[in-house]
Amino acid sequence: MNEIIDPASELVHLAGDDPVEDADMRFWKFLIVDDDRDIHKVTKLVLEGQAFEARKLQFLSAYTAGEAVQLLERHPDIAVVLLDVVMETDDAGLMLVRHVRSVMGNSLVRIILRTGQPGQAPEHTVIRDYDISDYKEKTELTSTKLFSAVYASIRTYQHLSGVLAAKETLEQRVRERTQELEARAKELQASIRQAYEAMMEVSVLEERNRIARDIHNVVGHTLTTAVVQLEAGKLLIEVDTSRAAGKMELAGQLVRKGLDEIRSSVHQLAGERETIDLRKDLERIVGETVAHAGVDIDCRIGQLPKLTFFQIKLICHALQEGLTNGIRHGRSSRFQFELGFLDSLIVFTLRNNGSAPPGVRFGFGLGALRDQVELAHGTLALEAAADTGMELRIRLPVPRSEMQV
Repeated sequence: MNEIIDPASELVHLAGDDPVEDADMRFWKFLIVDDDRDIHKVTKLVLEGQAFEARKLQFLSAYTAGEAVQLLERHPDIAVVLLDVVMETDDAGLMLVRHVRSVMGNSLVRIILRTGQPGQAPEHTVIRDYDISDYKEKTELTSTKLFSAVYASIRTYQHLSGVLAAKETLEQRVRERTQELEARAKELQASIRQAYEAMMEVSVLEERNRIARDIHNVVGHTLTTAVVQLEAGKLLIEVDTSRAAGKMELAGQLVRKGLDEIRSSVHQLAGERETIDLRKDLERIVGETVAHAGVDIDCRIGQLPKLTFFQIKLICHALQEGLTNGIRHGRSSRFQFELGFLDSLIVFTLRNNGSAPPGVRFGFGLGALRDQVELAHGTLALEAAADTGMELRIRLPVPRSEMQV
Protein backbone atom coordinates (compact mmCIF):
# COMPACT_ATOMS: atom_id res chain seq x y z
CA MET A 1 0.00 0.00 0.00
CA ASN A 2 1.10 3.56 -0.65
CA GLU A 3 2.03 5.92 2.12
CA ILE A 4 -0.46 8.75 2.42
CA ILE A 5 0.64 11.96 4.10
CA ASP A 6 -1.59 14.97 4.21
CA PRO A 7 0.04 17.99 2.46
CA ALA A 8 -0.83 20.16 5.44
CA SER A 9 1.50 18.07 7.56
CA GLU A 10 4.60 18.76 5.45
CA LEU A 11 7.54 19.63 7.67
CA VAL A 12 8.67 23.23 7.44
CA HIS A 13 12.31 23.77 8.45
CA LEU A 14 13.33 26.88 10.32
CA ALA A 15 16.21 27.13 7.86
CA GLY A 16 15.74 25.70 4.41
CA ASP A 17 19.21 24.15 4.31
CA ASP A 18 18.95 22.28 7.64
CA PRO A 19 19.56 18.55 7.19
CA VAL A 20 16.55 16.29 7.77
CA GLU A 21 18.17 14.45 10.67
CA ASP A 22 18.70 17.75 12.53
CA ALA A 23 15.08 18.71 11.90
CA ASP A 24 13.87 15.33 13.17
CA MET A 25 15.58 16.04 16.48
CA ARG A 26 13.31 19.08 16.94
CA PHE A 27 10.04 17.19 16.32
CA TRP A 28 8.14 14.23 17.73
CA LYS A 29 6.90 11.87 15.03
CA PHE A 30 3.16 11.40 15.48
CA LEU A 31 1.27 8.75 13.49
CA ILE A 32 -2.49 8.96 12.98
CA VAL A 33 -4.09 5.67 11.92
CA ASP A 34 -7.79 5.98 11.00
CA ASP A 35 -9.90 5.25 7.93
CA ASP A 36 -11.82 8.50 8.43
CA ARG A 37 -9.98 11.36 6.71
CA ASP A 38 -11.88 13.96 8.73
CA ILE A 39 -10.35 12.51 11.89
CA HIS A 40 -6.87 13.22 10.47
CA LYS A 41 -7.79 16.81 9.70
CA VAL A 42 -9.37 17.49 13.08
CA THR A 43 -6.51 15.88 14.98
CA LYS A 44 -3.91 17.96 13.15
CA LEU A 45 -6.00 21.06 13.61
CA VAL A 46 -6.09 20.52 17.39
CA LEU A 47 -2.44 19.54 17.88
CA GLU A 48 -0.65 21.48 15.17
CA GLY A 49 1.52 24.23 16.62
CA GLN A 50 1.45 22.74 20.11
CA ALA A 51 4.80 22.11 21.81
CA PHE A 52 5.42 18.93 23.77
CA GLU A 53 8.59 18.96 25.88
CA ALA A 54 9.87 21.89 23.76
CA ARG A 55 9.32 20.03 20.49
CA LYS A 56 6.44 20.12 18.04
CA LEU A 57 4.79 17.24 16.21
CA GLN A 58 5.60 15.90 12.77
CA PHE A 59 2.40 14.27 11.48
CA LEU A 60 2.29 11.01 9.56
CA SER A 61 -0.99 9.56 8.30
CA ALA A 62 -2.13 6.00 7.57
CA TYR A 63 -5.68 4.94 6.65
CA THR A 64 -5.32 1.21 7.11
CA ALA A 65 -3.39 -1.09 9.42
CA GLY A 66 -1.21 -2.16 6.50
CA GLU A 67 -0.19 1.40 5.73
CA ALA A 68 0.56 1.92 9.41
CA VAL A 69 2.90 -1.09 9.43
CA GLN A 70 4.83 0.35 6.46
CA LEU A 71 5.21 3.71 8.15
CA LEU A 72 6.31 2.15 11.45
CA GLU A 73 8.94 0.10 9.61
CA ARG A 74 10.12 3.17 7.72
CA HIS A 75 10.12 5.38 10.83
CA PRO A 76 11.16 3.29 13.86
CA ASP A 77 11.44 6.53 15.89
CA ILE A 78 7.71 7.30 15.83
CA ALA A 79 6.86 8.43 19.34
CA VAL A 80 3.06 8.18 19.45
CA VAL A 81 0.40 6.36 17.44
CA LEU A 82 -3.23 7.54 17.61
CA LEU A 83 -4.97 4.34 16.51
CA ASP A 84 -8.54 3.56 15.50
CA VAL A 85 -9.85 0.08 16.35
CA VAL A 86 -12.30 -0.54 13.48
CA MET A 87 -10.87 0.02 10.00
CA GLU A 88 -10.60 -2.57 7.22
CA THR A 89 -11.75 -5.12 9.81
CA ASP A 90 -13.52 -4.80 13.14
CA ASP A 91 -10.31 -5.56 15.04
CA ALA A 92 -7.69 -4.15 12.63
CA GLY A 93 -6.40 -1.73 15.29
CA LEU A 94 -6.05 -4.42 17.93
CA MET A 95 -4.23 -6.71 15.50
CA LEU A 96 -1.88 -3.83 14.66
CA VAL A 97 -1.05 -3.40 18.37
CA ARG A 98 -0.07 -7.06 18.62
CA HIS A 99 1.94 -6.86 15.41
CA VAL A 100 3.88 -3.82 16.63
CA ARG A 101 4.68 -5.35 20.01
CA SER A 102 5.18 -9.02 19.12
CA VAL A 103 6.33 -9.10 15.48
CA MET A 104 8.14 -5.79 15.14
CA GLY A 105 9.42 -5.88 18.72
CA ASN A 106 8.75 -2.17 19.16
CA SER A 107 8.10 -1.62 22.87
CA LEU A 108 8.89 2.10 22.86
CA VAL A 109 6.19 3.62 20.69
CA ARG A 110 3.21 4.79 22.73
CA ILE A 111 -0.19 3.71 21.36
CA ILE A 112 -3.38 5.65 22.16
CA LEU A 113 -6.35 3.52 21.13
CA ARG A 114 -9.30 5.58 19.92
CA THR A 115 -12.64 4.04 18.96
CA GLY A 116 -16.07 5.19 17.87
CA GLN A 117 -17.57 1.79 18.65
CA PRO A 118 -16.63 0.93 22.24
CA GLY A 119 -18.84 -2.16 22.15
CA GLN A 120 -16.48 -3.74 19.62
CA ALA A 121 -13.54 -3.37 22.04
CA PRO A 122 -14.57 -2.98 25.70
CA GLU A 123 -12.13 -0.79 27.57
CA HIS A 124 -11.35 -3.13 30.49
CA THR A 125 -10.69 -6.04 28.09
CA VAL A 126 -8.43 -4.01 25.79
CA ILE A 127 -6.43 -2.43 28.64
CA ARG A 128 -5.89 -5.87 30.17
CA ASP A 129 -5.00 -7.80 26.99
CA TYR A 130 -3.12 -5.25 24.86
CA ASP A 131 -0.01 -3.16 25.50
CA ILE A 132 -1.39 0.33 24.96
CA SER A 133 -0.80 3.67 26.68
CA ASP A 134 -4.38 4.93 26.74
CA TYR A 135 -7.93 4.15 25.62
CA LYS A 136 -10.30 6.89 24.46
CA GLU A 137 -13.76 7.02 22.91
CA LYS A 138 -14.02 9.46 20.02
CA THR A 139 -17.11 11.11 21.52
CA GLU A 140 -15.27 12.00 24.73
CA LEU A 141 -11.94 12.97 23.20
CA THR A 142 -12.02 16.75 23.48
CA SER A 143 -9.08 18.90 22.42
CA THR A 144 -7.95 19.19 26.02
CA LYS A 145 -8.12 15.45 26.68
CA LEU A 146 -6.37 14.75 23.38
CA PHE A 147 -3.58 17.16 24.26
CA SER A 148 -3.22 15.63 27.73
CA ALA A 149 -3.16 12.07 26.37
CA VAL A 150 -0.53 12.95 23.76
CA TYR A 151 1.58 14.88 26.28
CA ALA A 152 1.55 11.98 28.76
CA SER A 153 2.44 9.51 26.01
CA ILE A 154 5.34 11.64 24.78
CA ARG A 155 6.71 11.97 28.30
CA THR A 156 6.53 8.20 28.72
CA TYR A 157 8.19 7.68 25.33
CA GLN A 158 10.94 10.13 26.27
CA HIS A 159 11.51 8.37 29.58
CA LEU A 160 11.59 4.89 28.03
CA SER A 161 13.94 6.10 25.28
CA GLY A 162 16.29 7.45 27.91
CA VAL A 163 16.17 4.18 29.83
CA LEU A 164 16.84 2.20 26.64
CA ALA A 165 19.73 4.49 25.69
CA ALA A 166 21.20 4.15 29.17
CA LYS A 167 20.78 0.38 28.98
CA GLU A 168 22.52 0.23 25.59
CA THR A 169 25.30 2.48 26.90
CA LEU A 170 25.69 0.30 29.97
CA GLU A 171 25.72 -2.87 27.85
CA GLN A 172 28.34 -1.33 25.58
CA ARG A 173 30.47 -0.40 28.58
CA VAL A 174 30.02 -3.90 29.97
CA ARG A 175 31.13 -5.36 26.63
CA GLU A 176 34.12 -3.05 26.49
CA ARG A 177 35.01 -3.82 30.11
CA THR A 178 34.60 -7.54 29.46
CA GLN A 179 36.90 -7.32 26.45
CA GLU A 180 39.40 -5.33 28.52
CA LEU A 181 39.28 -7.91 31.32
CA GLU A 182 39.65 -10.76 28.82
CA ALA A 183 42.68 -9.02 27.31
CA ARG A 184 44.16 -8.51 30.78
CA ALA A 185 43.42 -12.13 31.64
CA LYS A 186 45.31 -13.23 28.54
CA GLU A 187 48.20 -10.95 29.47
CA LEU A 188 48.14 -12.32 33.01
CA GLN A 189 48.11 -15.89 31.72
CA ALA A 190 51.07 -15.10 29.50
CA SER A 191 52.84 -13.47 32.46
CA ILE A 192 52.09 -16.47 34.68
CA ARG A 193 53.38 -18.80 31.98
CA GLN A 194 56.58 -16.78 31.68
CA ALA A 195 56.96 -16.72 35.47
CA TYR A 196 56.39 -20.46 35.59
CA GLU A 197 59.01 -21.05 32.92
CA ALA A 198 61.41 -18.79 34.80
CA MET A 199 60.70 -20.66 38.04
CA MET A 200 61.36 -23.93 36.27
CA GLU A 201 64.70 -22.60 35.10
CA VAL A 202 65.48 -21.40 38.63
CA SER A 203 64.44 -24.79 39.97
CA VAL A 204 66.82 -26.54 37.57
CA LEU A 205 69.63 -24.21 38.62
CA GLU A 206 68.85 -24.80 42.28
CA GLU A 207 68.97 -28.56 41.75
CA ARG A 208 72.30 -28.30 40.00
CA ASN A 209 73.63 -26.05 42.74
CA ARG A 210 72.54 -28.58 45.34
CA ILE A 211 74.28 -31.33 43.42
CA ALA A 212 77.42 -29.21 43.16
CA ARG A 213 77.35 -28.62 46.93
CA ASP A 214 76.71 -32.32 47.45
CA ILE A 215 79.81 -33.18 45.42
CA HIS A 216 81.83 -30.60 47.34
CA ASN A 217 80.63 -31.58 50.81
CA VAL A 218 80.06 -35.32 50.70
CA VAL A 219 82.61 -36.35 48.11
CA GLY A 220 85.10 -33.82 49.40
CA HIS A 221 84.69 -35.17 52.93
CA THR A 222 85.14 -38.75 51.73
CA LEU A 223 88.22 -38.04 49.66
CA THR A 224 89.74 -35.89 52.40
CA THR A 225 89.35 -38.79 54.80
CA ALA A 226 90.97 -41.08 52.21
CA VAL A 227 93.94 -38.74 51.97
CA VAL A 228 94.29 -38.77 55.76
CA GLN A 229 94.30 -42.57 55.75
CA LEU A 230 96.91 -42.63 52.97
CA GLU A 231 99.16 -40.24 54.91
CA ALA A 232 98.79 -42.41 58.01
CA GLY A 233 99.64 -45.48 55.94
CA LYS A 234 102.79 -43.84 54.63
CA LEU A 235 103.94 -43.12 58.19
CA LEU A 236 103.22 -46.69 59.32
CA ILE A 237 104.58 -48.56 56.33
CA GLU A 238 108.07 -48.87 57.83
CA VAL A 239 106.88 -49.26 61.44
CA ASP A 240 103.84 -51.53 61.23
CA THR A 241 103.20 -53.09 57.85
CA SER A 242 99.93 -54.67 58.92
CA ARG A 243 98.44 -51.40 60.18
CA ALA A 244 99.71 -49.58 57.12
CA ALA A 245 97.99 -52.11 54.87
CA GLY A 246 94.76 -51.56 56.82
CA LYS A 247 95.02 -47.82 56.31
CA MET A 248 95.65 -48.33 52.59
CA GLU A 249 92.64 -50.65 52.33
CA LEU A 250 90.46 -48.14 54.13
CA ALA A 251 91.69 -45.35 51.86
CA GLY A 252 90.80 -47.49 48.84
CA GLN A 253 87.29 -48.05 50.18
CA LEU A 254 86.84 -44.34 50.75
CA VAL A 255 88.05 -43.53 47.23
CA ARG A 256 85.64 -46.08 45.77
CA LYS A 257 82.85 -44.57 47.87
CA GLY A 258 83.76 -41.09 46.57
CA LEU A 259 83.65 -42.38 43.01
CA ASP A 260 80.18 -43.85 43.66
CA GLU A 261 79.04 -40.49 44.99
CA ILE A 262 80.40 -38.71 41.93
CA ARG A 263 78.70 -41.19 39.58
CA SER A 264 75.40 -40.73 41.45
CA SER A 265 75.63 -36.95 41.15
CA VAL A 266 76.52 -37.15 37.46
CA HIS A 267 73.49 -39.36 36.85
CA GLN A 268 71.38 -36.82 38.68
CA LEU A 269 72.71 -33.96 36.53
CA ALA A 270 71.84 -36.01 33.47
CA GLY A 271 68.24 -36.25 34.71
CA GLU A 272 68.45 -39.86 35.83
CA ARG A 273 67.06 -41.24 39.09
CA GLU A 274 68.69 -44.09 40.91
CA THR A 275 66.90 -46.49 43.14
CA ILE A 276 68.40 -45.66 46.51
CA ASP A 277 67.70 -47.55 49.73
CA LEU A 278 67.79 -44.78 52.33
CA ARG A 279 67.69 -47.12 55.29
CA LYS A 280 70.71 -49.10 54.01
CA ASP A 281 72.66 -45.93 53.25
CA LEU A 282 72.02 -44.53 56.73
CA GLU A 283 72.93 -47.83 58.37
CA ARG A 284 76.11 -47.90 56.28
CA ILE A 285 77.10 -44.39 57.44
CA VAL A 286 76.41 -45.36 61.06
CA GLY A 287 78.37 -48.61 60.74
CA GLU A 288 81.40 -46.95 59.13
CA THR A 289 81.44 -44.20 61.76
CA VAL A 290 81.25 -46.70 64.61
CA ALA A 291 84.02 -48.77 63.05
CA HIS A 292 86.39 -45.91 62.21
CA ALA A 293 85.70 -43.44 65.05
CA GLY A 294 85.01 -45.85 67.90
CA VAL A 295 81.77 -44.18 69.00
CA ASP A 296 78.38 -45.59 70.02
CA ILE A 297 75.37 -44.71 67.85
CA ASP A 298 71.77 -45.60 68.72
CA CYS A 299 70.00 -45.59 65.34
CA ARG A 300 66.18 -45.59 65.06
CA ILE A 301 64.61 -45.26 61.61
CA GLY A 302 60.81 -45.32 61.36
CA GLN A 303 58.51 -45.91 58.42
CA LEU A 304 58.98 -43.22 55.76
CA PRO A 305 57.04 -42.09 52.69
CA LYS A 306 58.49 -42.18 49.22
CA LEU A 307 61.22 -39.52 49.11
CA THR A 308 62.87 -37.69 46.25
CA PHE A 309 66.48 -38.20 45.27
CA PHE A 310 67.44 -34.84 46.79
CA GLN A 311 65.63 -35.52 50.06
CA ILE A 312 67.46 -38.84 50.41
CA LYS A 313 70.84 -37.28 49.62
CA LEU A 314 70.11 -34.41 52.01
CA ILE A 315 69.26 -36.75 54.90
CA CYS A 316 72.40 -38.82 54.31
CA HIS A 317 74.53 -35.69 54.13
CA ALA A 318 72.93 -34.31 57.31
CA LEU A 319 73.72 -37.48 59.25
CA GLN A 320 77.28 -37.58 57.99
CA GLU A 321 77.85 -33.88 58.70
CA GLY A 322 76.25 -34.12 62.14
CA LEU A 323 78.38 -37.11 63.16
CA THR A 324 81.58 -35.54 61.83
CA ASN A 325 81.01 -32.24 63.66
CA GLY A 326 80.01 -33.99 66.88
CA ILE A 327 83.19 -36.07 66.87
CA ARG A 328 85.59 -33.37 65.68
CA HIS A 329 84.33 -30.31 67.56
CA GLY A 330 82.26 -31.73 70.43
CA ARG A 331 84.49 -34.69 71.30
CA SER A 332 81.33 -36.81 71.36
CA SER A 333 81.49 -40.53 72.11
CA ARG A 334 77.79 -41.35 72.00
CA PHE A 335 75.01 -40.40 69.54
CA GLN A 336 71.27 -40.98 69.31
CA PHE A 337 69.83 -40.74 65.81
CA GLU A 338 66.07 -40.78 65.07
CA LEU A 339 64.35 -40.43 61.70
CA GLY A 340 60.58 -40.58 61.23
CA PHE A 341 57.52 -39.14 59.53
CA LEU A 342 54.97 -37.00 61.41
CA ASP A 343 52.30 -34.53 60.26
CA SER A 344 53.54 -34.36 56.64
CA LEU A 345 57.11 -33.75 57.84
CA ILE A 346 60.31 -35.78 57.77
CA VAL A 347 61.63 -35.44 61.35
CA PHE A 348 65.42 -35.76 61.69
CA THR A 349 67.00 -35.64 65.19
CA LEU A 350 70.66 -36.28 66.09
CA ARG A 351 71.79 -35.86 69.71
CA ASN A 352 75.30 -36.31 71.15
CA ASN A 353 76.99 -36.19 74.54
CA GLY A 354 79.71 -33.80 73.50
CA SER A 355 80.57 -30.39 74.83
CA ALA A 356 78.23 -27.51 74.04
CA PRO A 357 80.00 -24.29 72.97
CA PRO A 358 78.80 -21.01 74.55
CA GLY A 359 77.58 -19.75 71.17
CA VAL A 360 76.58 -21.93 68.23
CA ARG A 361 78.25 -20.86 65.01
CA PHE A 362 77.78 -22.54 61.68
CA GLY A 363 80.99 -23.45 59.92
CA PHE A 364 81.32 -24.14 56.22
CA GLY A 365 79.89 -27.65 56.39
CA LEU A 366 76.88 -26.90 58.59
CA GLY A 367 76.27 -23.62 56.75
CA ALA A 368 76.08 -25.48 53.43
CA LEU A 369 73.77 -28.06 55.03
CA ARG A 370 71.47 -25.32 56.30
CA ASP A 371 71.31 -23.77 52.83
CA GLN A 372 70.36 -27.13 51.34
CA VAL A 373 67.61 -27.62 53.92
CA GLU A 374 66.19 -24.14 53.21
CA LEU A 375 66.22 -24.82 49.48
CA ALA A 376 64.16 -27.92 50.24
CA HIS A 377 61.71 -25.61 52.14
CA GLY A 378 62.72 -27.18 55.45
CA THR A 379 64.13 -25.93 58.74
CA LEU A 380 67.38 -26.70 60.58
CA ALA A 381 68.21 -25.99 64.22
CA LEU A 382 71.38 -26.72 66.21
CA GLU A 383 71.34 -26.05 69.94
CA ALA A 384 72.31 -27.45 73.32
CA ALA A 385 70.34 -30.54 74.32
CA ALA A 386 68.08 -30.53 77.38
CA ASP A 387 70.45 -32.66 79.48
CA THR A 388 73.90 -32.56 77.89
CA GLY A 389 75.57 -32.29 74.52
CA MET A 390 74.13 -30.87 71.30
CA GLU A 391 71.02 -31.61 69.26
CA LEU A 392 70.63 -31.20 65.49
CA ARG A 393 67.01 -31.02 64.30
CA ILE A 394 65.80 -30.95 60.70
CA ARG A 395 62.21 -30.80 59.43
CA LEU A 396 61.50 -31.43 55.74
CA PRO A 397 58.00 -31.05 54.25
CA VAL A 398 56.66 -33.82 52.02
CA PRO A 399 54.02 -32.80 49.41
CA ARG A 400 50.76 -34.73 49.62
CA SER A 401 51.29 -36.08 46.11
CA GLU A 402 54.44 -37.83 47.39
CA MET A 403 52.97 -39.28 50.59
CA GLN A 404 53.11 -42.92 49.61
CA VAL A 405 54.32 -44.76 52.71
